[in-house]
Amino acid sequence: MDNSADASAPRPVVILCEVSDGGALWAASELQIRGMRCDIVFASVLGAAPLIRHNIDAHGHAGVTIRFTDGRQISSDAPQPIFNRLMAAPIDRLRTNGGEDFGYAMQEVFAMHLSWLHGWPATVVNRPSPQGLCGNFRHSSGWIKLASETGFAVEPWRQTDADGPDLAWKPHRVDARAFVVEGRAVLSPDLPEEFTDPCVKLAAAAGSALMGIDFVKDEADGWRFIGASPMPVLQFGGPALIAALANALT
Repeated sequence: MDNSADASAPRPVVILCEVSDGGALWAASELQIRGMRCDIVFASVLGAAPLIRHNIDAHGHAGVTIRFTDGRQISSDAPQPIFNRLMAAPIDRLRTNGGEDFGYAMQEVFAMHLSWLHGWPATVVNRPSPQGLCGNFRHSSGWIKLASETGFAVEPWRQTDADGPDLAWKPHRVDARAFVVEGRAVLSPDLPEEFTDPCVKLAAAAGSALMGIDFVKDEADGWRFIGASPMPVLQFGGPALIAALANALT
């Protein structure tokens, strides 16, 4: 985005996130300490962009130019790596002027951002899915099924009609975390090394370039998978996660 920068220098990493995303801001700081240039674009800034031009040609190649109110812009003509932490499309403007068409307009805005991020011609960690703008936010039962198919012992999922529909989205106990970044596993020191391959397989099956994986442990059953997310709390990964993320975005 810095038009005055040396053209031969690596392009800044664009970090798309909410203002409240402490993990993204922490990652930006750590990446900059490592010498990587970062441009943070908050969701509110993206949503207020006065120009978003997106087209797809006859060969299926997508082009996009987004100009922000402060004069910065991103363009597929000079694509930068993107670290995408947006769970949903920015819709602040729609809340004030969407009127009766708010629901329809919200879906259209989501589709537009899904499309250009999906077709961006440089690295995107993570690319969007219809279930979330930075990846597939599966129900807990879906994660557990996927994890069992990739070799993990899992914590069984139980839900009855007596439970509220939001049960799957409530916080759960976590005894250790692992991360996968572009096929590279970063394990908590507490976790056994043999979890490396199943973690990588799970991320691949989920279609996530970056994923956090949660585990619980008890004396009887040992370590068991409890949940995963394409938008994990990054700080728990520490320097090893930043090193893997820097490598993926270079």
